[in-house]
Amino acid sequence: MEQKTKKWLVAGALTIAVAIGVGTCYSNTSDKSGRENKEAVASKEDKNKPKEAKAAQKDKKSYYPLTIKTKGPDGKEYETVYEKQPEKVVAVYQGNVETMLALGLEDKIAAVAGIEQPILEEYQEAFGKLKNLEEFTPSKETITAEEPDMIFSWVSYFEESTLGDPQEWLDQNANVYINTNTASEKDTLENEYQDVENIGKIFQVEEKANELVKSMKDKVKEIKKKVEKTGKETSVLILEKGTDGFINYGADSLAGDMVNQIGGTLAKQESAVMTAEEVAEINPDVLFITYTPYLDDDEELIKEEKMDLFLQDEMFAEMNAVKNNKVIPVMLNEIFASGVRTVDGVETLAEGILSE
Repeated sequence: MEQKTKKWLVAGALTIAVAIGVGTCYSNTSDKSGRENKEAVASKEDKNKPKEAKAAQKDKKSYYPLTIKTKGPDGKEYETVYEKQPEKVVAVYQGNVETMLALGLEDKIAAVAGIEQPILEEYQEAFGKLKNLEEFTPSKETITAEEPDMIFSWVSYFEESTLGDPQEWLDQNANVYINTNTASEKDTLENEYQDVENIGKIFQVEEKANELVKSMKDKVKEIKKKVEKTGKETSVLILEKGTDGFINYGADSLAGDMVNQIGGTLAKQESAVMTAEEVAEINPDVLFITYTPYLDDDEELIKEEKMDLFLQDEMFAEMNAVKNNKVIPVMLNEIFASGVRTVDGVETLAEGILSE
């Protein structure tokens, strides 16, 4: 079902003058004359308006309604219709908030949540003016109280235990935009670019969004040339410590696509849970381990603890990455639903690949 946000309501007033007796003819003539005079004045004023102002007004009217597709749970696609720019957005999780701020949309945000690390320095002043909800993952009741006309979040946020099905919100005139890489079978750099471009379209700041995406693409091309220039094939393994082993970020992950896009080589193409023995057997040239420091954490200590999983375990002592000091921490927010941090993730991976 297509959903529409609140519409601009335009109402016209029609006045009918009814007179009884001798004054009827005069009254009607007088009203007609008055209307003709007003129409003449309005027409004259319209002609005197600057062409640019009239063109801008026309563009604003013709831009909306705008249809944007977004994927929800189980890969279901939703067509969302925007009748105007959203004015009360609830943005949940780091990448979404920073994407909005990067596009200068802080005045469109009603509230934010899910902030794990300090906001990037260039956006901190704008972020300081926003309402930061106390709940890291706000309840449905908390979000409802904000009366949003748009929710920008991950697909995992739209589960029964949290916000429920996206359609519930669409039926309440609250549009939904979900990070593509949190709802896709294959995560890619292109999906990150598309999210930025779609947010730009929704808020009619396409030029700024396109410039941001171009800068990302240019950085990837620049790094790829550097990697190709080395003439070396460096094998890379990107892992996250899980409860049952190590989670490998393969070719279908954003991190894996980053490595492939800049000319690196994934030591294991498939995303899978691996044992310590399997990791040691693959023996990559460079090993990246993800870390997630929260606001009150000591980031350097967190990174050291993650690296020690390999540096302090005899199981990995003979691995090339360990012997050559190429066990490198990479922040999860830079390689998953990364938004404007995408370039940071690419640069971190490139540094590991290019380092001697």
